Amino acid sequence: MEGSFGSYEEKARHILSHNMYMVVATSDKEAKPWGAVVFYANDESGNFYFISAIDSLHARNMQENPNVSLVIYDSTQQLGLNQEVQVYGNASIVNDGELKGALEFYTNKLFSISNELDKQEYDPSQYSEPAEFRVFKIVPVKIYTTTEDRRTEVNLSGK
Repeated sequence: MEGSFGSYEEKARHILSHNMYMVVATSDKEAKPWGAVVFYANDESGNFYFISAIDSLHARNMQENPNVSLVIYDSTQQLGLNQEVQVYGNASIVNDGELKGALEFYTNKLFSISNELDKQEYDPSQYSEPAEFRVFKIVPVKIYTTTEDRRTEVNLSGK
């Protein structure tokens, strides 16, 4: 085990809790790839949430092809440190029944890491159809962390 982590799961949780942005990689129905950087929040079950414009290329791609991959890492880390989490999962727009909880979870992380912002409530009706911005959820199929230039699968769902 590299560093001071007791397990690969502990390492992955540390990386997820100490970073704010992820790269979400999508592709359209013709398999043309696209990557986008988004602010994220992840829950205790390992799901990832982010807000994006419904007409952005990555949002359109996820609606055509829900298979996505994610990478979360610290771009300022030392060369060779391998502090990253890689995820393969399925994306969807958060439905109205889950929207209030997802927004509360998302904003709690947003405001807990940014001292520059005054906490505000996000109105779920501003993220329902036909709103310009929507909340997306990515449910992981596989989660990995890297070890000495290799990847190791981890289970963050607690199951």
